[in-house]
Amino acid sequence: MRFLVFSVLAASVVSLAGASPPDQHSTAASPVGLAHIPAAPPAANTDGLQSGELFDALAQMDRSLFEASFETCDAAKANAIFTDDVEFYHDQTGLAVGEQVRENTRRLTASCPGHRGVKRTLVPGSLRVYPIHGYGAAQIGMHRFDERGASTSSMAKFINLWRFQDGRWRLARVMSLDHRPVPPLAPVAAN
Repeated sequence: MRFLVFSVLAASVVSLAGASPPDQHSTAASPVGLAHIPAAPPAANTDGLQSGELFDALAQMDRSLFEASFETCDAAKANAIFTDDVEFYHDQTGLAVGEQVRENTRRLTASCPGHRGVKRTLVPGSLRVYPIHGYGAAQIGMHRFDERGASTSSMAKFINLWRFQDGRWRLARVMSLDHRPVPPLAPVAAN
């Protein structure tokens, strides 16, 4: 039960907001705006971007979302990352939209996962970014959630649709898929 409840709450954090037509005039407001999104990914790179300015910008947005949601437990900061018409699709709990996503984030941060020993970890090497010309980018990866003392952890795949809007990156859609229990991480020995 703890796994399911945690998966639902964690998934809600990654919720996304909807999209309106891209604001082409806002690209100058950010060093990594639409002007920096290639019309098509390089032909030699069929597995998405794994480095570079766009990749780094969206990896930082991912870190900011989970830092606000799990470590500093700042619901306002986490919710500010979402677009106005946020949608979150979760394989186990279904669809959450708009204010429902924001309320799920407020509930999650009120119980502050980090204070309870819960840690979200991006699976090393799993993150990929795929530019979407004139809109933003898709970010795909895997992450795990470990809770101190728990007998199992959870792992899931995610697809985040990022929109460059009003001079900044906003999370528009999230798909959280393939949730499954995994063995917990081995404790790191102190030196």
